[in-house]
Amino acid sequence: HAPLHRRDLLRNTALIAGIVVPTIAAADATEWRDPRWESLDLKGTTIPLRSVELAARSDYIGQTGLYPDPLLRQIASPVTTFGPSIEKVADMLVAGMKSNATTALQYGIDARIIALKGPASPNSTPLVFINPNIISRSGEERMVTWREYCFVLPPNLHVELQRDEAIEAVGQDVRGIPVRKTLRGEAARAFQHELDHLDGILIIDHAGLEELPSDIAKLEAPYHVARQRRAFERRTYQGTEPLYY
Repeated sequence: HAPLHRRDLLRNTALIAGIVVPTIAAADATEWRDPRWESLDLKGTTIPLRSVELAARSDYIGQTGLYPDPLLRQIASPVTTFGPSIEKVADMLVAGMKSNATTALQYGIDARIIALKGPASPNSTPLVFINPNIISRSGEERMVTWREYCFVLPPNLHVELQRDEAIEAVGQDVRGIPVRKTLRGEAARAFQHELDHLDGILIIDHAGLEELPSDIAKLEAPYHVARQRRAFERRTYQGTEPLYY
């Protein structure tokens, strides 16, 4: 028998309690598709990792990595210096966004930066989190089932997964000033999706191997147990590193 994943366990618990658990389509689910997939298929890309300073000097945000680019499994470094370079990179990131949410790491920039806009932003304007963290989450019994797509993965690959209904998100703005937001709905989902990216986690890590296309399942099989364990951790800030830099 296939393993019973957390998503299914929560659904079964809800069914026993008489609760209907809908699946919500993420706002990005029908958005832009990278035309490079037509020629690349699963050969992917090999995007080099750049510093914030190098990216700012180049005046070019670049292209995102495409699966199975090793870049997508990197853990981004915290931003420890604020100034013109980080402001430039944040501006380029927002200007180059092809979806409602993204990270600097997806473009090969080694920095913990999330950008949210449109339905993914709790503001009427784009919102950038430098050194993002989650300091609290709603209870696991309130997790929401989403159907997500990610443009670094092959087109038409969707995964049903669980995200926390509400989170308390913290970080810094481009000047280093602390930012704190309570996020719900699409904004909470998008933040959690992008924070996964900064930790080298992809939506396929939330799925069972049997739910993935066979060619991707074959690539993932040696690492899937460890990667899924990390994807399911629901980490919150523990105080083992600075909250703000």
